[in-house]
Amino acid sequence: MFIPIQFSSQNGFATFYTSSLSLIQKIMKLDFMFPFERNMYNMDILFNDKSSADCFDNWISIEDIVGSVVSNRLNEKLELDLSNLCNDTEFSQKGLCFYRFNLLSFFKILMLRMGRDTKFLNLSRNNLSQLPMDILNFFIKGNLIGINLSNNNITSLSELQRYSSKIEKIWLEGNPVCEEMDAPTYIRQIMMKFPRVTEIDGVKLNENGLILPFIKNFAVTPDRHTKMLVEKFLSLYFSHFDHSRIRIDKFYNSPASLTITTAFTPEDEKLLPSSFAVDGRNMIKIMDRRLNRKEQEMKLNKKYFNTKKQVIDALYRFPETVHDPTTFCVDVVSKDINHMLLIIDGVFKVTADIPRNVFRFRRTFLFVTTIQNPTTCYFIRNEMLHLDYASPEMIQNSFLQPSRNLYDYALINPDPEEKNIVTNAFCYLTQLRKDEAVSRLKTYDWDIKKALKFFQQELKSDLIPMDKFEMDLDEGHLSDEANMDEVD
Repeated sequence: MFIPIQFSSQNGFATFYTSSLSLIQKIMKLDFMFPFERNMYNMDILFNDKSSADCFDNWISIEDIVGSVVSNRLNEKLELDLSNLCNDTEFSQKGLCFYRFNLLSFFKILMLRMGRDTKFLNLSRNNLSQLPMDILNFFIKGNLIGINLSNNNITSLSELQRYSSKIEKIWLEGNPVCEEMDAPTYIRQIMMKFPRVTEIDGVKLNENGLILPFIKNFAVTPDRHTKMLVEKFLSLYFSHFDHSRIRIDKFYNSPASLTITTAFTPEDEKLLPSSFAVDGRNMIKIMDRRLNRKEQEMKLNKKYFNTKKQVIDALYRFPETVHDPTTFCVDVVSKDINHMLLIIDGVFKVTADIPRNVFRFRRTFLFVTTIQNPTTCYFIRNEMLHLDYASPEMIQNSFLQPSRNLYDYALINPDPEEKNIVTNAFCYLTQLRKDEAVSRLKTYDWDIKKALKFFQQELKSDLIPMDKFEMDLDEGHLSDEANMDEVD
């Protein structure tokens, strides 16, 4: 196969120049091999003594073009953006059809050089049907810590081997593989392949626990792009709202507004967090006959927050919460290039010690768009929040799948098989008898990490009788801090 990268065409004839005699010989041989069943167009070969500069002003190769395109996509932060590579304008200008992304792996010298320095690799929007292992191998062995594979057509991670790599951040959203797996399987498969990952699809797992992806129940199933947008908003917004509201202002634009309505009796309000009464408009008391209309309006206006600062201050006053994403019912009422209207119903609980701490909510968000080339950003322009007590049925069916930190080694409501696996691992690491291992794990709520920590402390202090062990114990081996750190 040969690919002319610079040629001129006129009246259906294409002309290109080459100084390679071996290529001409191959073409001539091919031409004579199939005189009656030709698989190519008629070709005339003209010999002359022109140089490439005479024909095309300068000599250029495929390696030069590809090297120029790839090098220009590496920025000062060592982020290599290879997204939508095959459609790069320089390829089309040079008449080079770079029709398949995996062809990049043939430029080994370029890949070795780029793979050594690159820290973040963006492979999004390349129509990949599977992971480009022949390309990834050049980067995984270097300083790569982040990889973006979003918005491709990847259907499986099975061909990906487990890497003892430095990968900490990975993006896979927008691929069929994300839609075909439930939340635990999705995260587990990624972490099996990349054991050091701390952030998936833009959400930090090591800070806020298992917060991605939510289990969502769309009342109206949106298109693929809208679904991705909504899922990312739900993941980021409620993780920040429940754990740290420092960054929550990033979701709102400057002229944002907020209203909070409640339906609590005066007796209930005495037992609730003060912000529910201070910032909320109580629909039960809204028609207080003791106040005239003007006084009622003045009272309500004080609970309408119409600047970004007022909105954020009100949300900061909101008590600490824990939302149950499995209860969320999500509906995208409308979406166009200018706005999106989103309604979310669900259940949350207040961490404060109050008699009734589980509530139902409805949050209505109106998003407006802002163009920040080359992306479109969505910001909350208006929000309406309604609060009420959750019904007994809601309470019974919520918080059945507690969120937890993936880096904790604790079991939550473990079944017998899980208990047996952890017990065997603990026995192997400590050489304790099985009954003693079970007793210790129960004491620390089946948290093997915590149980090992206290086992090490007791072992160093010689507080564990020898009859607790299954066999003779090499105390020096188990008390070695380096070994225990490796286990940790």
